[in-house]
Amino acid sequence: MYKTIYNNPEERSLVTYSWAYWDNAFSDEELSKIESVCSLEKTENATVIGELDEKELKKIRKSQIKFYNRNENTDWIFEKFNSVIMQINERFYNYNLNGYESFQYTEYHSTEKGKYDWHMDIVHGATKYNQTRKLSCVLCISEPNKDFFGGEFQINTGNEKKPEDVLLKKGRIIFFPSYIIHRVKPVTQGIRKSIVIWVTGPKFV
Repeated sequence: MYKTIYNNPEERSLVTYSWAYWDNAFSDEELSKIESVCSLEKTENATVIGELDEKELKKIRKSQIKFYNRNENTDWIFEKFNSVIMQINERFYNYNLNGYESFQYTEYHSTEKGKYDWHMDIVHGATKYNQTRKLSCVLCISEPNKDFFGGEFQINTGNEKKPEDVLLKKGRIIFFPSYIIHRVKPVTQGIRKSIVIWVTGPKFV
């Protein structure tokens, strides 16, 4: 049930957008601070759900990641995300959301043509996850075509030959339903840095 009044009720009740975005939730200074926080610990090679050998994994995903829970260093990051997530969900999706316990810091390095091929974030079947990933969020903390080249973000809404390009921008948070198939194309120069969050809730009904 909606908790606010919106002046385009038909849009909110009838349209499910494949993606939405929010700019300037974090200032440039805050984005630099996020980078500093996330540089305190060493990243590790990303994996995927399911059993794949290293060769098969590298065909799908090549990136470095580290998960961060809420603590005295990250509290302010969670607070800002929480506020924006609630507003985006209220306006565009109205999903029954519970929350998230961590965010994933991700680096895609051009030295290994960092990428993540077509996939969806929702996890099907019986897994260790108690709730369903419903709303995915990606914050770009580096500047496209300056800090990195390539690394385009694309979603597939049904036309595999013509996927939709989602415009990346430093400080932009991109939101999309976790069942949307998407990919990060190979980074050709520099390092693409981002924060990823999966907001969970009861399964879709």
